[in-house]
Amino acid sequence: MRDIESKEFVLAGIVMKCLLSGEQTAGQFCLFENKSDGNTKTPIHVHTRDDETVYVIEGELTAVLDSQPRRLTSGESIFLPRGIPHQLTNMSGNPCRYILIGTPALFERFLEEGGHQLQPNEDVGPPTPEEIERLREAAPRFGITLLPDWPHPSNARKVFYGADSRTSALGRLE
Repeated sequence: MRDIESKEFVLAGIVMKCLLSGEQTAGQFCLFENKSDGNTKTPIHVHTRDDETVYVIEGELTAVLDSQPRRLTSGESIFLPRGIPHQLTNMSGNPCRYILIGTPALFERFLEEGGHQLQPNEDVGPPTPEEIERLREAAPRFGITLLPDWPHPSNARKVFYGADSRTSALGRLE
């Protein structure tokens, strides 16, 4: 069994715990329990080699699929097929817990390279410029394209979390 099982990782301010790895599923899928503190969003991105399915356990999450937002609450799910731009946001200010299934099991390897392992007593917050750069460097190796609306590492903390009251849900000043 690989070392990833039951480890927790951080990517884009979201804590992701591996429940089933690709090794456990013969590469068919990987399963994660994700936690957002209520002030997170993934970059707008496209997968070319894997699909994602999201199921909300508690709280709310907005999935933007091909520019169309869909609010998901406890008990709701969405399929995010490869080749379609998408983003997951939780800007509600309230925690959210959700399941993420990656098919086939490619996402876990991306998470190991693009994110970092959660450290004991770590206070998870906005991604640092270094974390964003690591995510940017890892993405192409896993068939993931980050689209231009993701903040540049030099201004990530301000734009990512909407420090300016005029910041839109996509992190741009309007």
